[in-house]
Amino acid sequence: MTFSNTKLGALWLWIRGRDAVVEQGAVVVRSSGGSLVLPVAFGVATVIEMAVLHILVPWMWLSVILALASVWSLVVLFGYLALHRVHPHFVTDTRFVVRQSGTVVASIDRESMASAACVRRFDTTTPELEGSRLTLPNLDGTNVDVVLRQPLHVELPALIPRYRRSGFVDRISLYVDEPADLVGNLSKVS
Repeated sequence: MTFSNTKLGALWLWIRGRDAVVEQGAVVVRSSGGSLVLPVAFGVATVIEMAVLHILVPWMWLSVILALASVWSLVVLFGYLALHRVHPHFVTDTRFVVRQSGTVVASIDRESMASAACVRRFDTTTPELEGSRLTLPNLDGTNVDVVLRQPLHVELPALIPRYRRSGFVDRISLYVDEPADLVGNLSKVS
């Protein structure tokens, strides 16, 4: 595991405005739209909680420990978000690499893609591997569908090991910030 694949390393890259390494000449495909809403809400709630606890807790030593725990929870929360942001999907001349939370989920040869289209789906908002479809949405669902000529083995990461999934898929639905650009890029003959 490299430093950029850790929460603190990803947070450091995000603060500096950098991405983790992608291949030379690759086109970066971002999928970060709408991903700050919940973390910012939790951040605001945590700051309010820290202020209230500081007033209500009579022991300074306990107040300091609770404040440090709250700050650490914010660092971990934004570090987890940064993992997703600094490890974007990317397209090269020969393949399309799909990532989730700093992990490569699928590396798809462009020759094995049957089609790519802009299709809005609102039915799921959490990553899942169901049947022969891999879904990588944001809070607004997905906006690109990629159909493969033959099944591809994928591994869906999860923070809790029992929720990690792997299997063979022939369809991938994902959310990207610029769906028309991705579809156009994938449609180009390599």
